[in-house]
Amino acid sequence: MPDQIVQRMRTGMRLPAQFGTTTLLLAHESPAGPAVGLAHASPPFDWLMAMGATLSRELCLTLATTLVELEAVSVADSARGHKLGHRLVDTLVRSYTDQGYEVMLGGIHAHQTHLAPYYEEDGFHVLPPGAPLDLQLPIGRIRFPASTSMRHLVRPLTARVSYSGGILKGLLTGR
Repeated sequence: MPDQIVQRMRTGMRLPAQFGTTTLLLAHESPAGPAVGLAHASPPFDWLMAMGATLSRELCLTLATTLVELEAVSVADSARGHKLGHRLVDTLVRSYTDQGYEVMLGGIHAHQTHLAPYYEEDGFHVLPPGAPLDLQLPIGRIRFPASTSMRHLVRPLTARVSYSGGILKGLLTGR
């Protein structure tokens, strides 16, 4: 694992609890050894800040504790083939589910077609490149941004939320 990536994530921004939870998981072969795996997740801050002009501050804060974005999963070559990445993602999913988050989002570059089955095995829906993702909220439908160079990943974390045909339904219904 490149040390600069580990250090950047380890020393990332600290946020008040009202803005949700950011989590960095590091896996080491030994307590004093270098990191051989990492997974990083946080609420989609950039998108929520951009939506602040459209949505109320209260709704943006609620979404920051409802939506979490899987930002990175990386496993060193020496640790591959042992399902470490899957275990890291599973740990994040359990943690965010226990905290009451409703959906885990993510993205992969469109040219990384080999990653789609990996994330599908972890329970994610993998959208086609550039496909939009709509979130059906009690106030109406809003769109999570899409790029033709990326594929959205979507995994409901509660039975109340479902995904079908580009639309996440059931968000915020249990609050």
